[in-house]
Parts: sequence; structure tokens; C-alpha cells
Amino acid sequence: MSGTFRVFYCLAPTVSVRSLLLLLLLIPAVSSAQSDVLVIGTIDVVRHEVFESGGGAPYRLSNRIHVRTRERIVRNDLLFESGDPVDDELIEQTERNLRALPFLRDARIETTEVDTDGDGQPDRVDVRVTTWDRWTLSPRLDFRQVQDRTLWELGASERNLAGFGKAVTYSHRRTLDRSIDRVTYEDPQLFHTNITLAGSVSDLSDGYDRYLIVQRPFLSLRDPWSYTLGAGGFYRTDPIVEHGAEVERLAHRGRWGDLALGRTIVRRGDRALRLHGAYRFRSDDVGAERRAFGIAEVGLQHVSHRFVRLTHVNQFERTEDFNLGAESHLTVGLSAEALGGLGRATLVSAGHRQGIGFRDDHFVVLGAGFGGRRERGGWRNVSASWYARYLLKQAPRMAFVSRVDYIHGYALDPEVQLRLGIESGLRGYPVRQFTGTRAFLLSAEQRWFLADDIWQLFSFGVAAFVDSGFVWPEADAVDLSDLKTAVGVSLLVGSHRLGRGGVRFDLGYGLNRIEGARRWVGAAFSDIVF
Repeated sequence: MSGTFRVFYCLAPTVSVRSLLLLLLLIPAVSSAQSDVLVIGTIDVVRHEVFESGGGAPYRLSNRIHVRTRERIVRNDLLFESGDPVDDELIEQTERNLRALPFLRDARIETTEVDTDGDGQPDRVDVRVTTWDRWTLSPRLDFRQVQDRTLWELGASERNLAGFGKAVTYSHRRTLDRSIDRVTYEDPQLFHTNITLAGSVSDLSDGYDRYLIVQRPFLSLRDPWSYTLGAGGFYRTDPIVEHGAEVERLAHRGRWGDLALGRTIVRRGDRALRLHGAYRFRSDDVGAERRAFGIAEVGLQHVSHRFVRLTHVNQFERTEDFNLGAESHLTVGLSAEALGGLGRATLVSAGHRQGIGFRDDHFVVLGAGFGGRRERGGWRNVSASWYARYLLKQAPRMAFVSRVDYIHGYALDPEVQLRLGIESGLRGYPVRQFTGTRAFLLSAEQRWFLADDIWQLFSFGVAAFVDSGFVWPEADAVDLSDLKTAVGVSLLVGSHRLGRGGVRFDLGYGLNRIEGARRWVGAAFSDIVF
């Protein structure tokens, strides 16, 4: 495992954004020299349907209705081609990228060394790429029963339009705060390139939300550059909550825009150091307060890879990739009137995460982060966080997972609240029961995955959990004796071929009595990762 570090760069007001972006393009990427390696020979792509045809006539009919992902869509995501030197990191990253696509339920890449001249030494490496499709045309019938409130979504989506990987969704959704009518479009291969496009138009019961983003992300550690261009705006009313009850709503109108360019400046083995420059615009009118920032930003990101591949952690038999390598970032932005802001401000963001592996199925991931802005001689909207994630697989179908989160807020903006309740991880207590500026949550859960892919449709499991947490108001000191604890059980239902998530039913019992609240609190969540 490698450590990662970031360095803050102060951006002088005399440096233009255009000059900064030009500088990024001119910086050469440094990589370690490659020794003589084999080259890639033939590349075969094998695409499997959603259902195994041996299941019977209904499954064969479903396969005929379903449009299989087209071969060129899979090939477009390959990070290598015939004649390239064999690079294990690129092959493994390609497999992970394919698995992350919403219309594929799994992907595997196998390599075979080939000796063509019979001298006992391989001359090339042939590659076989195998993918398995997921059913992507479906009604959206998601729901959440949170205590005595039913949250739901009704609509339709196609996440692999005509086999080209495009996604179109329409939905009407009811949340804790509002109802939303939304149309979204996502294209991960705009004009058959690695450029992604995403856009959304939403009408809210208390306003609207619009955005459009064009992005060329880093696809691997070897990728030399990336960029993002995006803009959006919204109007809504943000609720202010005390003891689970809404006491006020703040009118919130916002606009934003991003222009960012990233450049890999060092590539070595399983790690990369990236530099980025950006101009960002943020405007928020919240109640009687107005904030506007035109931000010239520069930052560093260091990423290292040490992935492990597991099943039966969050999504039954679906393969999941966990990175036990290190990731760090450090960003500094300067806002000034000349850049479109209302005044001078410095915005800072930093974070680090590190995995510690005892073995591939037993590890902990630790992380910390900081963000805030300095203006008018003081810090505003500061958030410092620490977290840990723990996994122990006792058996192929058994997993113990645990998490610890602490967030410390300081001088938060008026619309920002830290909240805990059954909807945010403290099961057994009412919705948004605890609010404040510092939040702590400890959760432990034992999962048993009982049955996979029954009738090629559903998987079932159960879990037992213990949660403990609290949120302290700004005027109160942090005191662990204030923690509220709950115990409970869950029913887990997954659908490997029909969707990315599943349904879980939680029933929690609050061990600490809350005046006016029931001790037993239930919730059902759908279309989520467990």
C-alpha cells in the first residue's frame, strides 16, 4: 500500500484561468520505462444475454425482446488494442470499468499466451472479453416506507437504448421534502468517444432543477488528461428540522458552472499523480443571504490501486471491486470580484483514504476529509470528517460489516444541517430525530446471504444490526453518553439480472426512549445498495 500526499497551491490573482489551463496541457506526463513485454494479439468479445435460455420459454422470449449490448459499445470501453504491449493494470481497469456500466451485470477479461512459432516462448497474448447483460427496460416502482411516511417513485427507464448504452428516464417521485417530476438522459459514449454527457430537467413541487454536464473522465491510471464542462440551476425550499419536525423553510435559489481540466503529471506502476485547474461559479440566495463565488482553483490528486474482487458483500452474487490503495486530494480556490464573486474568499478541500488489508476478504478502510472557506477574516461552512469501514467475510455467503462516521461542522451555512434518524443510518429512531452541527454514527451488521438467483430472478438474505449515534447542537459539548442505540433485523432481497440494487426491510428497536416517539421503527428501501 502506498501513501499519498497533496500540496496546496496558492493561485495569485495575476494568473489567468486561460494561462493555467494552457500550462496543464504543456506539462508532460512522466512514467517509468517499460521493459520488453509481450504484445496483445487478437481480441474476442463474447456477449451473454440476460437469462440462461435453458430456463424455459419465458426466458427465451425475454431474451428475444431484449436488445443485447452491441459489440462496438464494449470495444469502445477497452483501454487497449491489438499490437499494444500487455499492461495488466490496463486490462484489470478495463474489467472494472465494464462492470461499472449500469447495463452490464458482470464482465471478465481472460488472457492466453500464444506460441506461434513453436520455440516454447510465447509470441503474443490473446484476449477474451466476456460480458453479461442486465435487463434495462423497466418501470420505476421504487418505494421507501420510512416510519409512517411512504416515499415512492413511479416512472420508466431504459438504461441501454437499442443496445447503445444510452439511458433515458422519466419519473414522478415523492421524497421527504417534495414531489419531483424528472426527465434525465445519460450518454457514456457521446459520438462513439469516451466523452460522457448527462442532463436532467426537473419540476419540483416547490421549484425546479436543471443541469447539463459534458465530461471526459480519467479512465485509468495511465490516462493523461480529463476535462469537465457543466452548468445548472435550481430553486427549492430547504427544510430546517428540530427533533424530527420541520420548523422552517428557507427559499434557496442557486446557479453553478464548472470548467475543469486535469492532467496526469506522474505515472508509475499502480499509482498516478494528477494536477487540475478549474474555474467554478457558485451563486446561492438562501433566505435573505446572498453568496456568489467566482473561483480560480488548482489542486493535486494522488491515486494508487490495490483492488480486491468479492461477492456477497453488498449485492449478493454481483462482483464488487474494493480499492485498498490510497487516494488523496488537496484543492485551493481563490474567489474575487474580478472572477465573478461578491468578494474575496479562499476555498479549501482536502481528503485522504487508505485501505489496510489483512487478507482479500478482511480489511478496513480509513479516511478523513476537510472542507470550508475563509472570508471576511474567518472560516465559514467548515466540515471536518473521519470515517472507517470494516469488512470480514467469515464464509462465502456470510459477511460482517461495520462503519464509524464522525462529522464536525463549524459556522455552517443556514441551509446546512447534520441529521440522524432511520433514513440516514440510525435505525430504530424517527426520521431526522437528531439535528445539529456534529454527528457520530457507529453501525455493525451481520449478513447472511441465503439464496442466489432463484428462478434467475431473485436472491434472498437476512441481517442483524446494532446502530448507535447522535447529533449535537452547536451549543452543546460532544458527550458520548448522549449516544442513542438501536438493534434490529433486516430482510434483504436482490435481483442480479433485473437491477443494480435490491430491496431491504429494516425493523429497528430504539433502546433509549424518546418522548413522543415509538420504540419500534420500520423502513423499506428499494433500488439501493445494501
